[in-house]
Amino acid sequence: MRASGGPMPPAASALAAGSPDHGTGTAPPDAGRTAPGGQPMPDAESAEGSVREALRALWRAVRRDGSRNVQASWTWMAGRAGKGLARAGATVRNRAPEWSALRLRWPSKGRAGARGGGAAGRGWRLAVWSMAALAAGAAATGLALWLTMRDLPLAEVLPPLPEPTMTVALANGEVLTAQGAYRAPYVALDEMPPHLGQAVLAIEDRRFRDHRGIDLRGTARALLRNVRAGGVVQGGSTITQQLVKILYLTPERSLRRKVQEAVLAAMLERQLGKDRILELYLNAVYLGSGAHGVPAAARTYFDKDVGALSLPEAALLAASVQLPSVVNPLSDPAAARSRGALVLGLMADQGRIDTATRDRALAELATLAPKPPPTRAGSYFADWVLAEMNTIKGPSSEGLSATATLNPGLQARAERIVQEVMATQGAAAGATQAALVVMTADGRVRAMVGGLDYKASQFNRATDARRQPGSTFKLFVYLAALALGADPETRVSDAPVVMGNWNPQNFDRKSHGTVTLRQAFAMSYNLAAVRLAQTIGVQRVIEMARRLGIEADLQATPSLALGTSEVTLLDMTEAFAGVARGRVPVQATGIETLRLAETGGALRVVKVAEREQTNLTQTQKPMLDLLRAVVETGTGRGAAIRGRDILGKTGTSQDSRDAWFIGFVRGTGLVVGVWVGNDDNTPMDRVTGGGLPAEIFRRTVVAALQGAAAPAAANPPAPAGAAKARQCNVRACSAAYRSFRAADCTFQPYSGRRRLCTR
Repeated sequence: MRASGGPMPPAASALAAGSPDHGTGTAPPDAGRTAPGGQPMPDAESAEGSVREALRALWRAVRRDGSRNVQASWTWMAGRAGKGLARAGATVRNRAPEWSALRLRWPSKGRAGARGGGAAGRGWRLAVWSMAALAAGAAATGLALWLTMRDLPLAEVLPPLPEPTMTVALANGEVLTAQGAYRAPYVALDEMPPHLGQAVLAIEDRRFRDHRGIDLRGTARALLRNVRAGGVVQGGSTITQQLVKILYLTPERSLRRKVQEAVLAAMLERQLGKDRILELYLNAVYLGSGAHGVPAAARTYFDKDVGALSLPEAALLAASVQLPSVVNPLSDPAAARSRGALVLGLMADQGRIDTATRDRALAELATLAPKPPPTRAGSYFADWVLAEMNTIKGPSSEGLSATATLNPGLQARAERIVQEVMATQGAAAGATQAALVVMTADGRVRAMVGGLDYKASQFNRATDARRQPGSTFKLFVYLAALALGADPETRVSDAPVVMGNWNPQNFDRKSHGTVTLRQAFAMSYNLAAVRLAQTIGVQRVIEMARRLGIEADLQATPSLALGTSEVTLLDMTEAFAGVARGRVPVQATGIETLRLAETGGALRVVKVAEREQTNLTQTQKPMLDLLRAVVETGTGRGAAIRGRDILGKTGTSQDSRDAWFIGFVRGTGLVVGVWVGNDDNTPMDRVTGGGLPAEIFRRTVVAALQGAAAPAAANPPAPAGAAKARQCNVRACSAAYRSFRAADCTFQPYSGRRRLCTR
């Protein structure tokens, strides 16, 4: 382009031509060079300043010209160009764009005719600078747009919806739980009731079928409506924009993110179409209470499939879209019904339903109450397994799914037994809580009860509550004595003990002279246990407890022999399982096999503890003798089952604050631990380990050994494919090597190739 015979300045030509150097933000060819005449090229900051000064000079010239039309046009154009230059200057600072060499030459009075003179000269200058300003604004806008969009996933517009990080399933494939967000199976749009989509569109995007991803009219109308209502009654973003936020973008609030959102919304509209966008949105939108997508929300709030949702139920779900934590059918049913009525009103106003249908739906909505699914058996167990999977997973981003060791039939029966016993005998004795663990001798947990009511309290008393174990801790005292050469017939004194201000007593407040170890253990004589621990040394007792896997803080005091140091029920049950198996320590697990979400490869979890395992060659047989005597002639007779070889130990802490029974059935591999007490540590009414805990133990063992639950109590058939699954001690390997990869059970040494983890 030429004006009055003069050529356009080189930089303006480059901008007008859309130089790629300014569209990508890379340094131009002239960066670091000198301008004509040998002067250094000005940097971006000085160039920006010179352009601004030139604009101001041009403005003064325009004002002198007196043309109001030109003046008004220039005001608009200079504002747009100024914004573009400001952004471009900030972006390319410390670089030397080509236009930084621009030189402004204004005609002097003596050269008025050099380029046409007079009005013609002013016209030339206005034309040149108008083009330069427009080109600069266009280049700056293009550069800003490129910088904004360069990190978006434009090559793959639709990644799959994210799956739960970890999933726990039963051996039959039924999902027990998933960590974090709950996502039901994906449902196609034509399998959903039409009124569901209409309800969501009525409240969220009434012009969904008319716009192309961005609806400026709808945004303005929603803003006005919300201002008039004094609150949020209608959304401003389109369904497409909301889907973009869900699938791609972070919650960041910035102009850059808004531009990204708009571009991606337009791309989705062009590539997918309206029905596909609505289908994806309905399967992904968060609706509160952990439910992502309307299929999950239908199950969470109404315990039904999404296809069975009525119009009032659909309106209630649509009402939760904007404020799922506030307008929640479970936590605030009144607020949810109120907003659901608003949805039905909008549907009628927009012609999506007729007024008669609206009125019938409003009448149903007035009495509609959510019906969440009942808490399934094994909730405490599921939480514990997810925590174990988190430990195994470590910093890895790989998804995991686990096949659980749980026997669902035994789990449900164990929960009922605990609730029944505690509702009758427990209530009368002032006992309000109980916990139970059922495992095999090698540590596979078949059932776990962490409390009486999971909905009321998710605290797992089987795995997390540290309580005084009472006389169950004597297991380690007697094992330590047997390891030093004692046997069940070895005699020990049960005479009174006085150690300063401490003088322990037997439960019957009597002393029994000299007794055998079998008698002392069976009758749980405290005086004999204290004297035995003092004879062999309290430190040896602690070492034996550590050998069997007890990691709790154990105080080396004389009272340790009576179980005054706090431990968990799971830890104590593991220790008894080690005695039953004859190999220690046993480490409990709820995972049978692990499967990586990315590879589909199965790994059989090997329950090898972090420390080396050892056999109880010398002590197992005499210890079994002592444990059997407890049930046959001692304090644990309430746990006896005719025709079964039951072994175990009772435990009662001071003032009956805790009552325990832990035992096993020889020949079955079944180990059961029971604790009864109160969360606030208040005393019970003379509850002992041989009472409520022994009763729960006995009934649980009977349930496990009869009917369908019997195979699960022993070692059931492994899940399909488990025999071919790779053996891998995932727990130990992930703890030992930060580079551990569960996919192939390997780690990366400091040099060489990856190596198989053989721990």
